[in-house]
Amino acid sequence: MSKPVEDRPIHQEIVTGHVRHILELGLGSGERSLRLIETASRCCSAREIHYTGVDPFESRGGENSLPLKEAHQKLSRMGAHIRLVPGDAFSGVARIANSLQGIDLVVVSGDQSPELLERAWFYFPRMLHNQSKVFLQKPCGSGQIAPYDQIGLEEIGIWANRTSRRRAA
Repeated sequence: MSKPVEDRPIHQEIVTGHVRHILELGLGSGERSLRLIETASRCCSAREIHYTGVDPFESRGGENSLPLKEAHQKLSRMGAHIRLVPGDAFSGVARIANSLQGIDLVVVSGDQSPELLERAWFYFPRMLHNQSKVFLQKPCGSGQIAPYDQIGLEEIGIWANRTSRRRAA
């Protein structure tokens, strides 16, 4: 739980909040994903954990690109329910928003496109509950390290309403 330093608040939330349903936007190498699942499995059975990851996978390219098949093999070893969705923040979340409800923890990587992420906020209120925690990493390049900010549900509601007004216009 102590390394890397920027992930500490997330792991502390998992332990104190008894997180079972996790949504992660941007898997990177998949190491953070493994640690999230591992930490959650300390509080409950791995079979009770439902992890969903949205990532471009192969289409991202570069050395930090994690192929979909390899990501699934890597994460499935933990024993949790794994669902991986190829795509960017907006298209991936739009496809799964109605089937994902009761998410306890959302982790958004800093390498997400701000424009696509802004559009994706529209779908978050239907996926979250009153005790959900959302951690948004400060913008950074793929493979770079940046701290996370915890985002309040009220702020997400405001962002979602902003997006819905644009859609209606």
